[in-house]
Amino acid sequence: MKKISVNEVKQVVKLIKLSKKIFITGHINPDGDVLGSALALYLWIKQNFKDKLVDIYFNSLSQQYTFLPNADKIEIVNEKDVNKIKQKEYDLGIILECSDISRVGDITSFVKFKYLINIDHHQNHKNLVNSALSIIYPEYASCAEIIFDIFELSKIKINKDIAICLYTGIVSDTGMFQWSNTNEHSFYTASKLYSYGVRPYYIYKNLYRQKSYNSILLLSKVLSTLEIKKIGKYNVGSIYVTQKMLKDTNTTLFDTEDFINFPMEVKDVNISIFFKEIGKNLVKVSFRSDVINVEKIAGKWSGGGHKYAAGATILGSITSVKKTVLKYLEKVL
Repeated sequence: MKKISVNEVKQVVKLIKLSKKIFITGHINPDGDVLGSALALYLWIKQNFKDKLVDIYFNSLSQQYTFLPNADKIEIVNEKDVNKIKQKEYDLGIILECSDISRVGDITSFVKFKYLINIDHHQNHKNLVNSALSIIYPEYASCAEIIFDIFELSKIKINKDIAICLYTGIVSDTGMFQWSNTNEHSFYTASKLYSYGVRPYYIYKNLYRQKSYNSILLLSKVLSTLEIKKIGKYNVGSIYVTQKMLKDTNTTLFDTEDFINFPMEVKDVNISIFFKEIGKNLVKVSFRSDVINVEKIAGKWSGGGHKYAAGATILGSITSVKKTVLKYLEKVL
């Protein structure tokens, strides 16, 4: 497995030492991996580089992740907040989990910075801001594992709070070590984090056993849309959610974060597709599989992700987008 080098870690530390003002951000609609990685970096810098001013920006924060240490330090920034931060100038920006600059959202358009570090485990990077340092390793199952290796190779100490953030990132992007991207390094890192005081049940309880009653109602509506179709030699399970479903159950798209996994729990289903209506004639499509490269499929609509977990945003209604995607699968599978 190809991993981050000591020289790259030295460059990260050097840029942090050279910088007085730092901001950390990641992809829009952040998940557990990017949030855990960002908060771990924030805590590590604040703990070991005392003179640094560090800000964390994201466009949203799901209630699911508010248990993370120092989650309250995250500033929620959207286009309407431009006046709040456009005057800020930073020495260093650290962008996590962004294979395309459009995935960062509005934030890099608002703030000014001298240097940029880009850290990610996705492939096919494009349209990125010129980085002083790009650390791209698709071999890692999660961004949090790269961050852990930076900490370990730097020989600069971490604490329990940092470990909790990193462990959350790993379990979020490996599906609690169930998905096919899980590897030896994932378990090695998890065992090291356990030695810092992380307890898996604490993370599991906070991540997966805090669902609201309304979110369960939403799940029942979404599962009622489940269809399984034989395409080529594969069984494709698809579900969808509409804005009306969200309104009727008083929920948001944040409540659907793990719904993509349910079709894969049906025996012999090889591919799962989740169609999410995110606006008028705009649908976000998530793909999961354990046998085919869904990143290539998502690429048809300029999407991306990982070999077995990817997504794309497509113009059209739920009905038309679903028809288009399934027709394309019939062509390529």
